[in-house]
Amino acid sequence: MGSEKPLKIVVIGAGSTGLLLAQGLKQNGIECAVYEREDSSTYQTRPREWGMTLHWGASYISKCIPPELRPLLNEGICCDPFYGEKDLTLPHYNAKTGEKLFDMPGEEPRRISRKKLRNFLSQGISVQYGKQLSTIEPGPDDMVVATFADGTKVSGDLIVGCDGANSIVRKYLVGDEAAQVEDLDIQMFNVSCSFPKETALLQRMGHPVFKNSYHPDGFMWWQSIQDVKDPDRPETWLFQNCLSWIGTPRGEDLPDPAARLKFWREKAAAFADPWRTVGKDLPEDLPIVVDRTTVWRPTMDWSETEFGGRVTIAGDAAHAMPPHRGQGLNNALEDAARLVDELVVVKNGGKSLRDGVAAYEKDMKDRTLVEIPISIAQAQMVHSFDTLMDAPFFKHGMNKYREDMEAKGQEIEVATAPAPIV
Repeated sequence: MGSEKPLKIVVIGAGSTGLLLAQGLKQNGIECAVYEREDSSTYQTRPREWGMTLHWGASYISKCIPPELRPLLNEGICCDPFYGEKDLTLPHYNAKTGEKLFDMPGEEPRRISRKKLRNFLSQGISVQYGKQLSTIEPGPDDMVVATFADGTKVSGDLIVGCDGANSIVRKYLVGDEAAQVEDLDIQMFNVSCSFPKETALLQRMGHPVFKNSYHPDGFMWWQSIQDVKDPDRPETWLFQNCLSWIGTPRGEDLPDPAARLKFWREKAAAFADPWRTVGKDLPEDLPIVVDRTTVWRPTMDWSETEFGGRVTIAGDAAHAMPPHRGQGLNNALEDAARLVDELVVVKNGGKSLRDGVAAYEKDMKDRTLVEIPISIAQAQMVHSFDTLMDAPFFKHGMNKYREDMEAKGQEIEVATAPAPIV
């Protein structure tokens, strides 16, 4: 027997998490409305673009999208759609000498475009753009009401915040103070740009898609292909390059793009090729920003608060973590698929909405409270050659920490259990 009335789900945020959730709900006949704060033009034309590593989370995309889209997945989202190899490892290098340190195992890791993934997952989904969330309030009949900055309102049985690491929705579950992210004091440059033909070809040596490197001076440099429209014109290829370090200089110490470019080039001079040449050939007008590395841990129990069971969060809104182990996206995709599973049970009368949301949140917290400290340790340890070889990826690769530890018969270190909000 199904539920007494049709479920209506309101999704705040049209990123990868929110769109995959909407796809899964649509496939299962559950009404869903998606609201995005950016207007439609800036959503498509934002100047910054970057890639993400998809590995164990790929199956959750296939599970949620319609069957006709599944054969188009690789072509639709991969940074280089012309690269057809199935990789099982990701190479890591000593950036000072150019020596390969090791190959990190993973479940067929693929480098995918953030923009392409969002466009792919938006197919068939109606998104309301230019909707900046202002408030969430209780409504009649156990509904919740979202009000936007333009004065419009929408009500639903459940509001799902997929609105990123600085989530507004999260504040309604845990309060303003507890919703704040934690700064790890790890700075990062993250840019995508093209290069002269020779430099473009040089970057694809060692591995044609991605590689990571570590310098004894305390720097990590990630390098990957970002977009290939014409495989015969290397000068048109886009590459993603990320340089990260702990502590100084921080954003205020590098006040403009020119100062940041100067710093990057100075550091690149101490690197081996291809990094040295890439640093020299970074475009003069590159709009470099200094990104902070932040985390948010879902350590509290909000189930008995005013919005418990009627508002929840997923993706970065639920578990912001450093990118250095490549787990954020993959956990976000699992969030979406797990929440769809629970809401299908609710729709079919197998449990109440409150119980379905609670089951989803328990799984999400159990998973991510194990992963977040591992990703933090990774982010800290890779910036020191003294601790690099003890970093989690050397032991567990890109695999799920819990599953890898269980397979090896080793004890799992679990973070602090959720405490109730008072």
